[in-house]
Amino acid sequence: MFDKMKQIYQMKKMMEGLTSTEDYKGIKITVNGSMKIISLEINDAARNSRDLEKNIVKSANNAMKNIQKKLQKEMKSGNIEMPV
Repeated sequence: MFDKMKQIYQMKKMMEGLTSTEDYKGIKITVNGSMKIISLEINDAARNSRDLEKNIVKSANNAMKNIQKKLQKEMKSGNIEMPV
């Protein structure tokens, strides 16, 4: 049981180390493999946009989609082993 917990912890740490950054219309969002937003930057032009909320959502969704693709790639390559 201890080995499985150790594997889960190692997998979590590895996933947190993977990141994806999306820069969409002046909104830069970085997420990690645990689907947590690490950073959010909004430039002045984007801040004054009427579509600010929509663009933040679009940037976040794109970053999440990209990190999911990275995780799938890592799993297929065997770099991530799921504890059984």
